[in-house]
Amino acid sequence: MNNYKEFFYAIVIFFSISFGASGVAKASSTDIIIDGSERGQFISVPGNYFLDPTSLLNANQAWLQRLSFSQSGKTNGWIAPQSGSVWSYYSLVNNTDSEITVYLEYPVQQSITLSLYEKLGTENQFVRKTVTPYDSSHREIPLPRMALPISLQANERKHVLLESYSDVSTARFTSFRIWTSAALVKATVNEHVTFASVMTFIILSAIAAFICFKFLKEAFFKWYIILALASIPVIGLQSGVLNIYIPGLDYHPLGTIAVALMVASCVQFIRIYANASYHSLHLDRVYKTTIIVSLSCVPVAIVGFHELAMQLQQLTLFAFAIAIFAAIYSAYKGEKQMSIMILTMILCLEVIVCNSALIWGWLPASYEFMFFPTVGTVAPLTCIMIAMSRKAIVHMKEGSTENTFEKVYAFEKQVKQQNLILKKAKEQAEFEARTDMLTQLPNRRAFMALAKMSVAQAKRDSKPLSFIAFDIDNFKQINDNYGHPAGDKTLQEVGAIIRSVIRDSDFCGRVGGEEFMIGCHNSSIDNAYKLAERIRREIESCVINYEGLEFSTTVSIGLSQLDENDDLDSVVKKSDEAMYRSKTTGKNKATYYAA
Repeated sequence: MNNYKEFFYAIVIFFSISFGASGVAKASSTDIIIDGSERGQFISVPGNYFLDPTSLLNANQAWLQRLSFSQSGKTNGWIAPQSGSVWSYYSLVNNTDSEITVYLEYPVQQSITLSLYEKLGTENQFVRKTVTPYDSSHREIPLPRMALPISLQANERKHVLLESYSDVSTARFTSFRIWTSAALVKATVNEHVTFASVMTFIILSAIAAFICFKFLKEAFFKWYIILALASIPVIGLQSGVLNIYIPGLDYHPLGTIAVALMVASCVQFIRIYANASYHSLHLDRVYKTTIIVSLSCVPVAIVGFHELAMQLQQLTLFAFAIAIFAAIYSAYKGEKQMSIMILTMILCLEVIVCNSALIWGWLPASYEFMFFPTVGTVAPLTCIMIAMSRKAIVHMKEGSTENTFEKVYAFEKQVKQQNLILKKAKEQAEFEARTDMLTQLPNRRAFMALAKMSVAQAKRDSKPLSFIAFDIDNFKQINDNYGHPAGDKTLQEVGAIIRSVIRDSDFCGRVGGEEFMIGCHNSSIDNAYKLAERIRREIESCVINYEGLEFSTTVSIGLSQLDENDDLDSVVKKSDEAMYRSKTTGKNKATYYAA
């Protein structure tokens, strides 16, 4: 266990040395000593702050509460996500014999408004300076992040309040970096040169991918173009450099949409590159699911729910992690040129994790680390370009310039469509084979199959089973007087009445031209007789309308109950004999079977 602790501490020390603050100004309590050597170090250890979620305090009220300010206990002054205003209080002391102008810089680019209040003399009066992340028109130096100047005369002390305001819950910092004017100008030039170099690389790689796509027709080149172009606003907005060239360009919703498109296009690129559908349909569904998750924040951002969109955007970490394991599986299944693609996904995940860790205070917000999200993008994009080139060469050697995924996907889509057509045709054929299409009741074959099973079940369980057979009276006269279509209409009406009257446990069918039969589970012949009488009355009172003609009909009914010596044929025969007796003794009646 001690070895694990030592290893963990070593990692922490390594990151602290690599990305830690370049220095911390000597301070006592809230005093910040200025000596002209400021090069971006944090101004206080630890930061002090006061939370105002409603943003109702003004500078005078905040000044009166400065002695009750809390301390963050962290070098970079990071506190949990907070909406509203966060106030900080400092005293700046010029420890030299000359005038010095320094800049207080917010350590990361975020969706906040930063205000600096300089106290005038002994009166509670303040001069306010304000800067926003997306309005660079009032910045004296074109720094990507927000920074405000403070001028101090020789040996002068100034009391200042710093307020950061946001209408959405975001991670906040209460400590600031401090720069001299010359150091800030130099740092700004370095950031702009770095940004321009990275953007040039991305644009040139996108142009190269477009040329390859036009000649080789490989689909992954197309998705790389979308990935590369989407990364431009993401890097520009997260670094703040893009706002220098396009003032007023807000991160919401453009940045959220760009991140979603970048991640989704990257996963889609891997999906095609890895021939996911060829190796596993389940694997392909995993890729599709990660793409849907990545794009889910786009409509949320468009309608204005920016805080929710930012939370959904955190799920992109899982999208890349899943894509890594899916790519490993494709490599295991034999897909070529996957090792470099797996490395690419790991690098992409590392860039996203480090950028998120910076914003959420898990890594020191040092000036050197500001370059990592921008420069770090070059490595995975370079790996992707190499991977695409190798894959294209393999396809050319195999004599194909079309991606295997597209072939397999098109074939599988065609097979699925054919299977769906065959399934529907089979279901329709089975339905027609067991259904009387005129009345939508089971036909004789289907009814007899149900009756056979019901007889066996009734004997096994020693429960009663009754059958009702009935025939439409004078059906031939209906056909002769009104036409066969009127006879069909009569059959349909009788079928509808049967369906509406019988129980869910009963079964029925059209077993002949105008003959119907009903099986009544767990029903004695007396109970079946009640049902038969209800059917007879319903049909007798039904007025059939057909092409302006109105007529009615009746039915003759016979009933029988299954005996221990009966089989299906004998009990059905009993019902038919009872029905025949109803026919010959006046019709429109229900008759029991009499031995």
